[in-house]
Amino acid sequence: MIVKDALSVLPARPVLYIVPLIVVVVLSFYYWEQYNKCSNIKQFRSSLANELNSMGSSEKFRLSESTDFIWDKVRIVASVNPGERNAECPFGWNWASGERESLMASGLLSVLMFGNGESIVGYIELRSDEVEFRGVESSLTPQAAVFTVGSSSTGNGVSLTLSQ
Repeated sequence: MIVKDALSVLPARPVLYIVPLIVVVVLSFYYWEQYNKCSNIKQFRSSLANELNSMGSSEKFRLSESTDFIWDKVRIVASVNPGERNAECPFGWNWASGERESLMASGLLSVLMFGNGESIVGYIELRSDEVEFRGVESSLTPQAAVFTVGSSSTGNGVSLTLSQ
């Protein structure tokens, strides 16, 4: 009798309530994970810029010492083409609204893509007027990704020249 009374309280078509609830829960988990990932990328960019700005001229910077994940190659793209979208970080979670598009339009967005084997394991987008890479023409291993710190050509940031 108790079960019958409990079931009589439910709507005639529970699927109309249960399915949307399940969809909302699944999307919440997905976007929460995406938000955390994008926030970590934003934090990584900020901590890397702070670390580089605190270094003196002619100091050596080892990229592998600034990452907390395993990678075996990094590809540095000096200028991302306008129109390239960032599918991994929607809603301005990585950049302030419109900032990424403005940087791309002016040729000031660079990206570091980290790979391990055949997979991309991380990436970071940087303002190339704050962190400028010089002498990088191919993918680098963690051992080869060693740079000499200097002043950027804009005077606002740092220049990283690949060490020989």
